[in-house]
Amino acid sequence: MITEQQLIEVGYITKLHGLKGEMQARITDSVIDDVEHCPYLVCEIDGIFVPFFLDSFRFRSTESALLKFEDIDSAEKAEPFCGLKLYFDRKCFTPDEQEEYERQAEEENGLIGYRIIDKTMGPIGEIIDVNDMTENVLFIVEHEGDEIMIPAAEDLILDIDDENETILMDLPQGLINIDEAETEE
Repeated sequence: MITEQQLIEVGYITKLHGLKGEMQARITDSVIDDVEHCPYLVCEIDGIFVPFFLDSFRFRSTESALLKFEDIDSAEKAEPFCGLKLYFDRKCFTPDEQEEYERQAEEENGLIGYRIIDKTMGPIGEIIDVNDMTENVLFIVEHEGDEIMIPAAEDLILDIDDENETILMDLPQGLINIDEAETEE
């Protein structure tokens, strides 16, 4: 039996593509790049995680792919999959790939609790989450009770101080208009 703990959500099926069971998927995690190591993807059907073996899989862009499951050979058979989330089974990783994936996830989530300081504006707030579901990773930062999103782009980060758990950034003017938010209060 497949458990949720052994799965990584990698996207969801958005719509049908053609009449022969091919489907378009939105890809939200780059682990799917390793699909050649895993002959199947998993969907949750009626609360049960079910593996579906791939007949074909090809990227259309970094965020979009076309896929076809074995034995799903018509639009009628593929239609119920629209809207379902897609999962990658961790069992398909080699030990080295699993270690690398965990290292990357820890690196991104290891910054939760760090304080963002802009070189011009000063303290911005504390990172409460990291959104890596988009092509550009975003820090979700709490600022005076509000959540704001800040791109975690390397060229904006001047220094990461692990000892003091701070990140010094050089944010473009206008990216965050904190002064306006403070004046409205």
